[in-house]
Amino acid sequence: MTEIKAHDVTRSWELHERALEVIPMGTQTHSKAPRTALREVEPCFIARGEGCRVWDVDDNEYIDFRCALGPIILGYRFAAVDEAVRRQLDSGMVFSYPHPLEVEVAEALVEIIPCAEAVRFLKTGGEAMAATHRLARAFTERDLLLTCGYHGWVNTMSRVGVPEGVQAFYQSLPWGSIEPYEQAFAEAGGQIAAVSVACSYADIDLGHTFLPALRALTEKHGALLIFDEIVTGFRLQRGGAQEYFGVLPDLAVFAKGISNGVPLSCFVGRKEVMQQVKDVVISSTYGGDTLGLAAAQAVLETYKNEDVIGQIWTRGQQLHQGFAEICTRLDIAAGFKGVSPLGLLSFDYPDAGRNAELFLRFNGEVLRRGLIIYSVCYINFSHTREDIDTALGAMEEALLVMKDEGLFD
Repeated sequence: MTEIKAHDVTRSWELHERALEVIPMGTQTHSKAPRTALREVEPCFIARGEGCRVWDVDDNEYIDFRCALGPIILGYRFAAVDEAVRRQLDSGMVFSYPHPLEVEVAEALVEIIPCAEAVRFLKTGGEAMAATHRLARAFTERDLLLTCGYHGWVNTMSRVGVPEGVQAFYQSLPWGSIEPYEQAFAEAGGQIAAVSVACSYADIDLGHTFLPALRALTEKHGALLIFDEIVTGFRLQRGGAQEYFGVLPDLAVFAKGISNGVPLSCFVGRKEVMQQVKDVVISSTYGGDTLGLAAAQAVLETYKNEDVIGQIWTRGQQLHQGFAEICTRLDIAAGFKGVSPLGLLSFDYPDAGRNAELFLRFNGEVLRRGLIIYSVCYINFSHTREDIDTALGAMEEALLVMKDEGLFD
């Protein structure tokens, strides 16, 4: 077993304590909050990144599979994107009228995304999903939405802070089985404006049968079909799940991978539905921010010139297969579920609580060895074969430590 470098996160946690005084939870993003159980090893703040690596404020180096929760699709400080943003910065960020980039990037997206006849830009995926929900209600003149998966905090209706009257217009249903949707349409078909669906990572390939069935069901009842492509766009395929599964939604939302970390989202779809924005009034001062659009243009050009999708799939398969071989050799019930560009890492013992504890401990052990993982391990274009091999070595050493302690007995 290789010797572990000294791993000190003192400055990170001191800064976290300062943050708690002025920032609820110490972070803007719930999924970035540090875990008290990992206080000795988990960084609270990242200072810089390069390619597939990041360095925390204590200057510990990590191979990163969080990739900023998905947006870093090409790599940190990817030259083509950074240079495009710098060039645009010299001309300005936002103006009193639209910038030509709005037209240029929209035209490029119409060529790439199967369902896109028209495009509008915003800044976050959740905001764009809310826009599609409002468009669907305006177009169909119906109120009820069937949702599948997480569409961002603004569209999450099951938490405190949402009036019961608002919650009544949303019904959350599971991924993969058409029967609950058929029942919902049988009971209230004339009231359902749309089905809004995000793919489930662990069993995503159920989409080959589930999504065509949803498409047929919504068409039968005059409802719209909305795809949440915030994660799947530019990752499964350039055109997202709709391209991967060959199913055409009426509306879709893209974010994260579209601009390699520069804030940008878009909602796209049928022109007759998209035209509703005029009366619905979906309007944002920063929707035409040129830095996000310049970044997106550079990302789209990179996809045109490089096999980004092929690289992500290949390196993901290397990670999934390598980890499976390690777990088989060590007789440990763990592995990746789903497809390699966004596989879900988990332990698979009968006790869910035990699996959560094992996953937490595993996080701590790989952090000591210079590796950041997440429930979804995102591959980016800058991960090399050697990076994946190094990550697999860290994973194996972490599992061996846990096995020696009898955690898998």
